[in-house]
Amino acid sequence: MAGFFNADNKLWSSVNSAVDAILLNIMWLFTCIPIVTIGAATTAFYYTTHKVIRNQRSGIWKEYWSSFKGNFKQATKIWMIFLAIFVIFYFDINICLEYLKAGEQIGIMAYFFYGLLAVVLIWFMYVFAYMARFEDKIKTTLKNAAIMAFTNPGYSLIVLVLVAGSLCACRILFMFSWFIPAIAMVFINLVLEKVFRKYMTEEELAEEQENDMMRNR
Repeated sequence: MAGFFNADNKLWSSVNSAVDAILLNIMWLFTCIPIVTIGAATTAFYYTTHKVIRNQRSGIWKEYWSSFKGNFKQATKIWMIFLAIFVIFYFDINICLEYLKAGEQIGIMAYFFYGLLAVVLIWFMYVFAYMARFEDKIKTTLKNAAIMAFTNPGYSLIVLVLVAGSLCACRILFMFSWFIPAIAMVFINLVLEKVFRKYMTEEELAEEQENDMMRNR
């Protein structure tokens, strides 16, 4: 029985990770409520998923707020850019859909805007995940995230499916939105870390591993 209740037991480790993921999801939802904080919240969501959920670093509350506060200014500025783009797409798509309902051929443009929206969603996820993992200026962050997204189309398609699938699932199963994004974020992290590792040197990877080991002692 002592072994069963041991903190290192795989079952308890999985239970702890699941509880942490749910708590993290709830923290993300609450910090997204002001809307202007969505960028910082998403950056912290990705960072904490990577460090705590996947790499077993302790202190979910501490890690989340450390990332949230540390990236707040830059993440908020970038999020304002994306918010403006999303608002423009929202109105463009709705106008085109109205034309489509009226039988106007120009309404077909709605599908073009849906395609552009998909591209921006991929870029959005790469940008805030990149910000959670690396320190760069806004222009460099946007550029590098775009390069990574478009030079890894297979991974980017998976990210799009996960993001869009999570949004649709939360809309249909709203009562389960307290954990659906966390599940999606774990898989997004799995995918994007494969991309990020391509651009990290052996020294950077070794240093990161050493830092994580030091924090877990």
